Formats: sequence, structure tokens, C-alpha cells
Amino acid sequence: MRLARVLETTDKGARVAAAAGIARSPQWDDVVKQHLLRQPRCVCCKPGRRSRGPVQVHHIFPFHYCVALGRPDLELDERNLITLCGESTDRRAENHHLWIGHLDNFRSSNLSVVRDARVTFHGVEVESIIEDERWLRRRAKRMKPLELMSRQDKAALRELMDRRMPR
Repeated sequence: MRLARVLETTDKGARVAAAAGIARSPQWDDVVKQHLLRQPRCVCCKPGRRSRGPVQVHHIFPFHYCVALGRPDLELDERNLITLCGESTDRRAENHHLWIGHLDNFRSSNLSVVRDARVTFHGVEVESIIEDERWLRRRAKRMKPLELMSRQDKAALRELMDRRMPR
């Protein structure tokens, strides 16, 4: 199966964005390949331990939020990417894309994903992560889905994007 077809069937970000009327950049497949050459393993998995599922290239700021809020450049920006394992059929598996990247909801995102993957939950088993008070607090305050954000929410998020990842 061609990479484009694999991404089309497994790319949850593209499916969520498509529901908002936003499509992936035609350059995305090349960016994924280049990113995985630099960061081929899940950042959250314990060192020396293979990811239990395939890895995913995760956007820190979801790309459809970036496009909708006037920062389409962040879809392909390496500063906005991190590698996480995912796509397991077992909801309790080490699916760091779901548990750390999206805080158990693919329509949302964890803007602290880099710190959480590299420090807070690095090498921690998923059963411990989802019982951890820090994770529960983050999940309770996770980012709203784009369609539920107010103008003020969107303006604040755009300001945060610009501050963390200036042009």
C-alpha cells in the first residue's frame, strides 16, 4: 500500500481536519519522512524499549487549528512536531499519541505534550499515566475542539502559537 494511502487510512489528524473542511498540505508525506529520519522513535516510550505500535508524527498545535487561525506554516514546521507511538487497537496500550498527545480525545490536544513526553510521563506505563493526578488535571483542562472555541479562545491560542513559534 502506498504511503499516501496508509496516511489516509490511519491519519486521525487529517480526518478531524477534513471534518472542519481543511486538507493536509501535499508536502505532508515528505515532512513526515524527514521528521522520522530525525526522530524515529516515540519520545515518550522508555529508552531502549520498542514502541508497541507504529509511530505517528503528532502536531503540538493541531494543524487544522493552525490553518484556521492563520498559521498554516506550522503544519510543516519541525518545531511543531513530535513522534509518538499510536494506532494500537488496545485502548490501554502504550498509545502515547492518544494518551499524551491528545489527552484521550483526538478532537483535542495537549499543548504540554513535549514536556509530558520527555519528562513528566517519559517511560511511564499507560495504566500509571491515566491514574496520575497531573494527567487527570491536564485532561480536565484540555484544549477545546476548534468548533467549540469562542473568538477569545481562538485569539488567545493564536497569540500562544505566535509566542511559542514565531515566524
